[in-house]
Amino acid sequence: VVEARLSDAEFFWNKDKTQNIVKKVSQLKTMNFFRGLGTYFDKVQRMRMIGAIISDEVLISKEKVELTASICKADLVSESVGEFPELQGIIGGHLSNAQGFDKDIVDAIKDQYLPIGLDSSIPKKSYSITLSISDKIDTLTGFFGINEKPTSSKDPYALRRTALGIIRILIENKKDLKINDLFSHCFNFYLNQGLSLKNESLKKDILIFLKDRFRYYLKEKNIRHDIIDAVAETLDLNKISSAYEKARSLNKVINKPVGENIILSYKRAFNILNSESQNIRENLTNTTDPSIFKNDFEKALYKKTSELKEYFSGMTNKQNFDETLIYLATAKNEVFDFFDNVKVNDESEVIKKNRLELLNFFCKTNENFIDFKLIKDIDE
Repeated sequence: VVEARLSDAEFFWNKDKTQNIVKKVSQLKTMNFFRGLGTYFDKVQRMRMIGAIISDEVLISKEKVELTASICKADLVSESVGEFPELQGIIGGHLSNAQGFDKDIVDAIKDQYLPIGLDSSIPKKSYSITLSISDKIDTLTGFFGINEKPTSSKDPYALRRTALGIIRILIENKKDLKINDLFSHCFNFYLNQGLSLKNESLKKDILIFLKDRFRYYLKEKNIRHDIIDAVAETLDLNKISSAYEKARSLNKVINKPVGENIILSYKRAFNILNSESQNIRENLTNTTDPSIFKNDFEKALYKKTSELKEYFSGMTNKQNFDETLIYLATAKNEVFDFFDNVKVNDESEVIKKNRLELLNFFCKTNENFIDFKLIKDIDE
């Protein structure tokens, strides 16, 4: 049986490799992607346009990306894949290689379906990353757009795996991409093809879904649950990799002096603010007036917080978050000196409000890193 199957494979392969892969692309017009989502030809046109946008961001050849996307599904109409469907992508890579295509294109076509699980390999090269992300963005936009979403018990189209694939590719390549924009563009590409995506809460649903997969990934990496909550609460899809790196850095030091100093300082300030009435909290405008400070402890905390704010304003995606946390921890002296020597609840309402504004300024500045409100107190 094995010998017969290998003989069939050889026959189909020898036939397929003589047929121009570019000329096979038009045959995708006869192959439906999914009801309501057009054909595979429609899909590769959308992938071409998504890939072109990504190429501008990662600074690779737009023309090569568009060519890769155009031919990446051509093996679906080959006889080899018709007989051995589990080889889709792999056959495409071999066909493009046999027909003299660039190695970047060959590798991208082979890698387009990766990763296939939590532990499988991921695309590592720029063209492979671009094609794989383009495919997954298109698939999620389409299926969520027609409300073919996973339920708690069923995921027939492996959309959880698709979403986790996006997250893994970004995190494990330490790369942030403008994922929000890509979903918006992809939605429009469907509409421009005359395909109707009825789900009016599409972007919100995809955000919730990706957040859930992001949480799952962090849990598998043994990140503490409250850190996962804190980083996921305000997750920006354009900064998935950075969010993970922040969580990983905080997880490493949370039970060490650096982490404890950050949490103790933040919680002392936050708990004072939280003890005030909601009406007072809502009237805080994050505008501290240094001209009415009464002592050096207020001035010192204001100066330190201003330095932290300036530090955060200069942060980049390549930031070393371990160093950021070490710097945040240095505010402990100013915070503790303030509370040991300053009465926040001053008789003067103006002074009291200004001191609350100062504490609010400190907390908001810290929250540039992560939502520390959701991190457990040290003694919890």
